[in-house]
Amino acid sequence: MAANEATVLATEYEIIIVGGGTAGCVIASRLSEDHNVSILLLEAGEDRNKDERVYTPGLRDQILHNPEFDWQYISVAQPGINGRVMKHPRGKMLGGSSAINSFALIYPSAAGLDAWAELGNEGWDWNGTKDYYRKFQTEIDPGQELVQNEASCATANGAPAASGPIHAILPLKRSNLHRAWVETFSAFGLENKNDPRDGTALGGYVSTNHITHDTHERSHAGIAYLGQARDRPNLHLETGTLVQRILFDTSTDGDVVATGVEYIRNNARYRATAQREVILAAGAFASPQLLELSGIGDPTVLSQHGIQTVYSNPNIGENLQDHIRPGLSFEATDAVERRDLLSAEESRRMYEKDRSGPWAESGCFTFAYMPLDPFLTSVEKKQLSSIFDKYLTTPNLSEFDQKRNAFIREMIFSPTEGTATAFLSRGASTDDPENRNWVTLFAMLSHPFSRGNTHITSSDAQVKPRIDFKYYTHPLDLEVHARHIQILDRLSQTDPLRQYIRRDGGRLPPSLDPASFEDAKEIIRNYSMTNYHPCGTCSMMPENIGGVVDSKLRVYGTNNLRVVDASIMPIIPRGNIITTVYAVAEKAADIITAELGLHRTR
Repeated sequence: MAANEATVLATEYEIIIVGGGTAGCVIASRLSEDHNVSILLLEAGEDRNKDERVYTPGLRDQILHNPEFDWQYISVAQPGINGRVMKHPRGKMLGGSSAINSFALIYPSAAGLDAWAELGNEGWDWNGTKDYYRKFQTEIDPGQELVQNEASCATANGAPAASGPIHAILPLKRSNLHRAWVETFSAFGLENKNDPRDGTALGGYVSTNHITHDTHERSHAGIAYLGQARDRPNLHLETGTLVQRILFDTSTDGDVVATGVEYIRNNARYRATAQREVILAAGAFASPQLLELSGIGDPTVLSQHGIQTVYSNPNIGENLQDHIRPGLSFEATDAVERRDLLSAEESRRMYEKDRSGPWAESGCFTFAYMPLDPFLTSVEKKQLSSIFDKYLTTPNLSEFDQKRNAFIREMIFSPTEGTATAFLSRGASTDDPENRNWVTLFAMLSHPFSRGNTHITSSDAQVKPRIDFKYYTHPLDLEVHARHIQILDRLSQTDPLRQYIRRDGGRLPPSLDPASFEDAKEIIRNYSMTNYHPCGTCSMMPENIGGVVDSKLRVYGTNNLRVVDASIMPIIPRGNIITTVYAVAEKAADIITAELGLHRTR
């Protein structure tokens, strides 16, 4: 798309938000509660809220990798996973990735957020953040039977209720597999008894999904947050707008001032002016891309593409992290109902009639915060400790690496921290031409040591950046993750879960035995997939140790430019990061409200 050369000067606003995804919708909704502040929200995708493929949980697979809904990012070849590339869907519509993800609401540990604060991020410890994990959602009470018999993130154990825009529900029907999952972890003393939102959850439990309780439709930021704000006269929304760069005033001494943005819409080029703030909420790939396109980044990278440096910061686009998951599939017994018993026509009829049937829910509900320590013998713990000593004694590590490595090591050897988030799924972990009935166990490494980067390859915003996760480049990730694969194998052989697996049934991946440590490593290299949790590329921490934004989320070197999305996370939290994206955005709204003196209703 070649834009016309003439630039149209758009209307002036006080605040411009770039990106109408998960965080952008939260920020736009919260800040526009002050009707005296004018806000422009720019989203590159379209409004797909009325598309049945978006709101129907059971049709989620139709929007992944579909260019109408998905940015379709893809990594460069990754040596750590035998040269494979990794596709990374990101939502290209109002609501962003909250409108295409797999629904599960999983929460970080208190220790994980405390580690953020230890980096120098005042106010971002667990005590300063925990309330925002409740503020964004309303959880529907599942009833006393579930509270008594299955640990969940319901209002059990005296945990306070929440009443936020996002709906969170438990499964319509509690199956035998749900119960077997929780009871199998109980056999190891790991049934979760705590509310997962309290930062100390450990073991197996039945989680919630972000689906509305009444209509059984996807509950996402583009509807739940932005829907309540779109009619406000002070909020102006433009979709189909691709921001090219942020505009700066560099004429004054000190930090540069963001004065607006330049963007393309309907093949015409526009400039919009911001009187007070520009807020980047474009995600872990596009936010660092826009900073670099605007002249903030490593001068070496910028000069390669003819971009003049506005502020030199080589940390832009670095510290890229992700959760990656290998899985083991086991052929199920006849006691496990197949998922494909109903035709698409019958599933549609049931959903359209009364919002029942398989289309009413699609995500996974069976999760576990799985520690490594309780599954290891004393000898195995000593062996692993020696391996850590070998690989963590590298000289001249940065302050950030030292603090992060110490945190991850503490988590790995703690009996009360989930070193992997495990979950039970019904799909096969690899291709199965026979279409058999499967029970699949996955484990995503909570805090990987390996870090990658993303950088521009062109001065054109339409050209996607280069993305290199560097999966398993740190040798400890493979050592730790292989042990988690072996734990999954042990779980499959433990009652009551074992009762739902055919004794002589099929296994995936074939021809590899996870009981062998070398085979467990090969399963990881050949079959691991992303859990779609990229983050860290505009990290929040002091600039001299790797930071891009400060604890107020303001970009270093600027006076009034902030980043609010997953890219600010300095250390990836355990579990699905969308809960932390919501919490970060809610906290950011409060920070911005206080600094700008806004007057909000909530």
